[in-house]
Amino acid sequence: MGKVYVVGVGPGSPEYITDRAKQVIASSDIVIGYKHSLDTIRNLLNSKDVRQITLKTQEEVYGDVAKNLKNKTCSVTFTGDPSFSESEIVDRLVEIFGDVEIVPGISSIQVAASKSKVPIDKSVLITFHITGSIEREKVMLLEAVRNARIVIMLPRPWDFMPIHVAEFLKQNGLDPSKLHVDIYEFLTLNNERVTKGRFSEVTNKDYSDLTVMVIHSGSHT
Repeated sequence: MGKVYVVGVGPGSPEYITDRAKQVIASSDIVIGYKHSLDTIRNLLNSKDVRQITLKTQEEVYGDVAKNLKNKTCSVTFTGDPSFSESEIVDRLVEIFGDVEIVPGISSIQVAASKSKVPIDKSVLITFHITGSIEREKVMLLEAVRNARIVIMLPRPWDFMPIHVAEFLKQNGLDPSKLHVDIYEFLTLNNERVTKGRFSEVTNKDYSDLTVMVIHSGSHT
């Protein structure tokens, strides 16, 4: 019977791939992933059956691999850590393949926290990488900011990016000029970009899909 791993390959730089992830990928016959996760492990993919997926093609690819897996080993790769922000897809993989083994990775959340020098255990983590409604997550965000909690969050690329977050907080009675935000793009990559300032200064509409935000209440240096 075949074996399926769900593997976190880190935020982007090959330097952040764990030895365990490398071992699992090396032992796999089939490797599935979005372009960004596959780009991170290109040097590990020689002689592999590589299946690059998109949101539109992933179901078809997963189904085809499940039907033909037999005694083969398959790694389904995700940027960062599959246990954060990928729960919808991981649940679906369990439905399709049955038992899967999750191999944790280093998340961009961890990297952002270290760069902002904030403790993860005292922060509120929120992901907006959700295909459906994000109203529950918006309530979590409001409650955290109103209670002066540090928020580490992944914005949603198509409709809830930094400029939308700033406007949302303003519409709900919060003063963006009193909130400090660190915006990280392309973490660990050569084109990594960091923007720090007050939320009232956020006007850029063109942040990358690979963005992490750290929100601080009050003064921050």
